[in-house]
Amino acid sequence: MAFKTKKKLKNELDEMRVKHRKTREYITDILTWRAGEKASSAHSGPNPYRSRETLVAALVEKYKGYSDWGNQLVQRIVDTRAAFALGKGVSAQPTGDGAEAELEFIEKFIADNELGGQFAQQLAVEKELEGQVLVKIDPKYDGDTFEGVAATFVSWNDTHYEVLFESEGSRKPAGATWRDPASGREVVIPARQMVFLRFNATANAREGAPTLSGLLVEADDVDRALRDWRSINRYFASPTPYFRTADAAGARDLYERLTDPEVNWRVGKVFVGPADFSLVSMSADGVESIKAEIETKIKTLAGGTGVPVQFLGFPEFMSNRATAENTMEPVEAVALAERQSWAAGFADLFDKACRMRNEYAPATARKLRTGLVGANIPFVTRSQIDTLCRLYLPAFQAGAIDHKTFLGLLPDVERNDK
Repeated sequence: MAFKTKKKLKNELDEMRVKHRKTREYITDILTWRAGEKASSAHSGPNPYRSRETLVAALVEKYKGYSDWGNQLVQRIVDTRAAFALGKGVSAQPTGDGAEAELEFIEKFIADNELGGQFAQQLAVEKELEGQVLVKIDPKYDGDTFEGVAATFVSWNDTHYEVLFESEGSRKPAGATWRDPASGREVVIPARQMVFLRFNATANAREGAPTLSGLLVEADDVDRALRDWRSINRYFASPTPYFRTADAAGARDLYERLTDPEVNWRVGKVFVGPADFSLVSMSADGVESIKAEIETKIKTLAGGTGVPVQFLGFPEFMSNRATAENTMEPVEAVALAERQSWAAGFADLFDKACRMRNEYAPATARKLRTGLVGANIPFVTRSQIDTLCRLYLPAFQAGAIDHKTFLGLLPDVERNDK
């Protein structure tokens, strides 16, 4: 066996030192790069949702649960507002005498298209996500026989459709158009086949605005604050054992004894040694600040959307003097404000469905008149809200029922309730 010379050993040692130095430089570069990556990935401003495209796309992602932040709060706000707006769907209500035939057709139209339940609820959800609703109607056939009128929702997030108006200052839609992403062809819907509703819009606006417009940052921040709180709790749950020795030699000796496999020391196991022992944990000074941030952001979301804080899953943020009646006043105000828009939109939809039926039905069929059937949207009264809060809200807050079940318990009203 050949022995290495001192010169060769020295060269190998120098080479190992160079490799060690390069490794340390590489690790430093990686840490610097990661820090730079984190900084560059941060938002350039206080509101990253600066266009309709990014805002609506972010809302849809959060509602589906695909986003990094804000999913749960967006889901609760959208579902709550949709439930109070159209949770019980819509029903037909005659507005004139001798409307038996028209009423019968519209009731069948509502039943066929689930406007008394699921489809109406989906429209309310889409209104919250896009700030507007476009419904398209088409004749429905059974073979060659005209069967009725089918209503479908057209998503702006999927098509980026453009609504055309009769004139520059007109608020009356003249049609809608978009380019089909699959075929590339232009799709045009005439005014007689569509109903377009805008919400939260200015007088001359051509498109609506989602209720959460300008509030998504708050929803994101609440999630981030909760995650920071969770990280702090994780560190609190893992305190660091610390031994104080007289000098470095004593610390080295103690460390070797503690890490000896035969000793297998851990917190909770008796150990006797020449050192003072303590458990070191991080300060809790930032916890109250995080809690205050969460509370402030939640109140901002509740005030901006009209959804009480207890519906957002934070009943402890309510004032002790708050009652079921006055905490539900924002929900009542929101439902009243939007009810007229929905009712007008559905009345227009019923009239256009009647015209389409007259156009495609056999010539011998009796022509239906328009303007004789309106939309009745069940509305939750204050007394019913009080019952809801007294009976079902405590069960929801205690976790006995989930959020969707709680919303499904909203009371219905009679058809002639006004």
